[in-house]
Amino acid sequence: MKKIIIGSLSIIILMTLFSVKGYSQKKDKTIDKDEDEWFDRGWHNKPGTWTAMIKQEKVYIQFGGLHWNSGRTFLLSELGALPSGTDGQFQLTRESGTMILNGVFANTKGHGTYHFTENASFKSYLDQLGYNNISDELMFHIFLTDINKTYFEYLKSNGYTTISKNQLKDLAYQDLNYKILQEYFELFKKENYGNVSLDKVIELREHGVDAAFINSFHQMGYTNFSLNKVQELRDHGVDPDFINSFKEIGFKDISLDQAQELRDHGVSPDFIKSLQKQGYKDISLEKARELRDHGVNPDFINEFAVLGYKDISLDQAQELRDHGVSPDFVNGFRKIGYKDISLEKAQDLRDHGVSVDFIKEFHELGYKDISLEKAQNLRDRGLSADYIKKMRKKGINNLSLDEYAKLRDAGM
Repeated sequence: MKKIIIGSLSIIILMTLFSVKGYSQKKDKTIDKDEDEWFDRGWHNKPGTWTAMIKQEKVYIQFGGLHWNSGRTFLLSELGALPSGTDGQFQLTRESGTMILNGVFANTKGHGTYHFTENASFKSYLDQLGYNNISDELMFHIFLTDINKTYFEYLKSNGYTTISKNQLKDLAYQDLNYKILQEYFELFKKENYGNVSLDKVIELREHGVDAAFINSFHQMGYTNFSLNKVQELRDHGVDPDFINSFKEIGFKDISLDQAQELRDHGVSPDFIKSLQKQGYKDISLEKARELRDHGVNPDFINEFAVLGYKDISLDQAQELRDHGVSPDFVNGFRKIGYKDISLEKAQDLRDHGVSVDFIKEFHELGYKDISLEKAQNLRDRGLSADYIKKMRKKGINNLSLDEYAKLRDAGM
C-alpha cells in the first residue's frame, strides 16, 4: 500500500512539472509574439521609455524599447522648457519628424515615455532620392541623427554625390551628424588626407576614431600617418595619454609603432618605473618589452633580492625565467641545507632535471652528505632512489651512491 501511495505521488509531481513547463513555454511564445509586433508593426509609435541626464547646456537622453536602446545628446535649447517636479510634456521637432516626450525631471535627472511621428513629406523626399521602403526604425535613427536636406547637400558639396541605402543606414545608426562630418572633412583637408571614402568615414566612426582623436596625435608632433594607422592605434588601445606617460619618464622619441607594440605586449609606464626604482635606470623600451614577453616582472626580481641575490642583471633574470628557475626553486635547496647555492648552479640543476625532491629521496635513504654536483652527476647517469630501493630488496645493501651508479651503468 505504501508503494502505491508513493508511486501515485510521483506521478502527480511529474504531471505538475510538465504542466508548469507547458505553461512557461506558452507564456514565452506570447512574449515573443508581442516582441515581434513591437518591431514589425510600428514599434517606435508605441510609447517607448527614456531616461536623461542634464550636464551644463546639454541633455543626454537614452531611448529604449523592449530589446534595444540608443542614446543621443541634445542642446537644452532644442528641447525648450523641461518639466520639473511634476509630470509634463516637451517635444523635439526636426525635418524628419516630431518626438513628444512625457515625464519629469528632478534636478539633473529625468525619465518618462516618448512617442515619435515621422514627417511624411520628408519621407517622400527620401523616396525621390531613391531611398524606398525606409523602415520605421531607420526613420527613427534618421531623426535622432538629424539627417535633413541640408545634410545631403553638405555631403554632395564635399564630393559624396552617391550615397547607398546601406551607407545612409550606417550614417544614421552611427550618429554621424552634420557637426561630426564637418569635423572629419575639415581635418581631412587640413592634413591632406585626400578624398576619403564615405565607407572609410563610417569605419572610423565605428572604431571610435573621431577628428579630435586624430588631431591629438598631430598636436603631439606625429605627422604623415595614415587613417588606417590611427584606426589601428585606437583598436590596440593606444591614445595620446598612453604615449605621454612614456614621455614623462624619459622616452621622448617613442614612435607610434613602438607605442602600439608596447601596448600589445603589456608594457606600461608603471612596469618600467618599477624596474627603474629597483636600480635599472638605463632600461630601454625594447628590453622592457622583452622582459615582459619572458615573464620577468619587478616582483620576480625582488623575490631574488629578498633571498640575498641583489646584483642580478636584467639579462640574468630573463635567463633564469627562461630556464624555469624561480625564487621558490632556489629557496627549496636552501631549506634542505644548501645555503650557498649560486643562481648559476640553480640554473644548471634545473637544466639537468635535479629537483629538491630528487635530493630529499636520497637523504631519506641515508645519503645525507650528497653534494649538488654529485646529485647532478647521478641524475645524468639515471640513478634514482627507486633504483636503490629495488637493489636493496634484492639484497644488495650498504653500497655507496657511486657503486649503485656503476651497477646502473652496467645495466643491472
